[in-house]
Amino acid sequence: MAVIQYKDFKQLRNKLRGKKLVFCSGTFDITHAGHVLFFEDCKALGDLLVVGIGNDEACKRHKGSGSGRPVLNEYLRLKMVSSLKPVDYCFLHGTSSEKQPHNSLLEEIFTRLKPDIYAFNSDVADVDYRKKLAEKYKVEVRVLERKSPPEFEEISTTKIIEKVQKIRL
Repeated sequence: MAVIQYKDFKQLRNKLRGKKLVFCSGTFDITHAGHVLFFEDCKALGDLLVVGIGNDEACKRHKGSGSGRPVLNEYLRLKMVSSLKPVDYCFLHGTSSEKQPHNSLLEEIFTRLKPDIYAFNSDVADVDYRKKLAEKYKVEVRVLERKSPPEFEEISTTKIIEKVQKIRL
């Protein structure tokens, strides 16, 4: 529930010595129940959950500059995610001035934060590279399947955007 910065990682890790720290990351644009389910699954893997949120620049690179994404800016997304019950700490992946690719940021996070577990969904890009990188830093990897209760509709930010676009005012 606290927002942290890269400079806080080492101090935080020392403070949390003996606790199993789970790390996950993503864009989390238009936060929805699917994100909450993912965070609950991640939190169940350890004692504390730290969430990295891709900044606006990273989101535009990942989703495409003409996509109109992110819908919500990085500070709104950070506020939403930090307020969710399963999330203990969250931070922005880099700053808007950094040009590092995602994997370089992961190396920095693994080096400074030293998570015990790195959790991500099975449909992310470069799964094999992420696994090898985590192994290099002796971080356990947990690949989670996207799932939701049968009474939920299929949940995704893209589907929410498409549904909203169909609404006639």
